[in-house]
Amino acid sequence: MPAVPVAALFRIALATILIALLAGLFALRSCGTARKAATEARLAAGQRGAAIESGHDAVQTLGNAQAAERSIHETVKEGRDAINQAPGGDSNDAADRAACRLRSYRHSGKCITLLGPVAE
Repeated sequence: MPAVPVAALFRIALATILIALLAGLFALRSCGTARKAATEARLAAGQRGAAIESGHDAVQTLGNAQAAERSIHETVKEGRDAINQAPGGDSNDAADRAACRLRSYRHSGKCITLLGPVAE
């Protein structure tokens, strides 16, 4: 077997170390990229869930506001009808009763005397 010069062995060892170092750096970079992709996927899934939940809350809030508005309009219509149907001279009493059914007035002393305490 022919003798290999020390300089050639040194070059082979240096090349092997360099290749191993590059492979390690490539593997480290690949792990970092994979970790970053997993984090981004988790974040995107969380944002999707939050957006859906936010949309659900917005629709529910809008529905609640519309229901409250419908209720107010119905209360006012009933009060207006009661005032219109009241015999002459009793329309003030009908108006007071109609106003006392509205949330802004139901806890006033006059309304509690007229209709009694209202539970909410």
